[in-house]
Amino acid sequence: MPCTGIVSPRALERARRSRRRPRLTQFDYLHLRCLVRDLAAALAEVPGPVADVLDVYCGSRPYDDLLPPDARCVGLDVEGNPYGVADVVTNDFLPFGAESFDLVMCIEAFHYVKDPAHGVRELRRVLRPGGVVLVAVPLVWEYDRTILEHRYTGPELAALFAGWENVQVVENGGRTVAWATLTGSLLRTAGARLPRVLRALLPAGYLGLNGFALLLDALERRYARGPTTLPINLLLTAHRPLDDERPDAKPLL
Repeated sequence: MPCTGIVSPRALERARRSRRRPRLTQFDYLHLRCLVRDLAAALAEVPGPVADVLDVYCGSRPYDDLLPPDARCVGLDVEGNPYGVADVVTNDFLPFGAESFDLVMCIEAFHYVKDPAHGVRELRRVLRPGGVVLVAVPLVWEYDRTILEHRYTGPELAALFAGWENVQVVENGGRTVAWATLTGSLLRTAGARLPRVLRALLPAGYLGLNGFALLLDALERRYARGPTTLPINLLLTAHRPLDDERPDAKPLL
């Protein structure tokens, strides 16, 4: 069943733009800049043909334009999605027949899956042999104390996809990006209590913060080397093996 949505077309477009083309005056500019850059690079490497795509927990669907132009994309989200652009609205994970898709994306949402091992099995089931999954999850980020969320290190995320092929984990930014984004979030939270005239100055504060962080990030990427890291986000790419046995099928919606 399609999502009815509650936001206006203008609010939907604003949400998409803020995720797909973040501005320096956003508090999370560096985080989203790194995510979009690495996601675009990963999608460009997906082998074709890609006919059917599943976007799990699609939100406002800000990344549709990065997909192959002839691909058919099905957006899935849970009840309560306010954007009204999901093709399938359900709390089930995942209500599709086996081997239905060439590419499955779950961007900034897999950490909400209560049973990660089951979630990975379902991702594998709905993919065709040779198909690709892209999963992006936060590492350093605030969370809601009332909602179950998971946090994964790079090795832990890769281990969930043991038995897949070409498993790669890319760190979306390092310590500087994490610091700048969390600092920006702190400013935004504090700014919500300020008078309106002072809140209007926040974009300028984000601009200064992000400009300084861009310089620090360049230095970090050039000179910071070692076995330890602190990325704000992780992006995993994995391929279902071509010789994979056919999993049990579920009926199509």
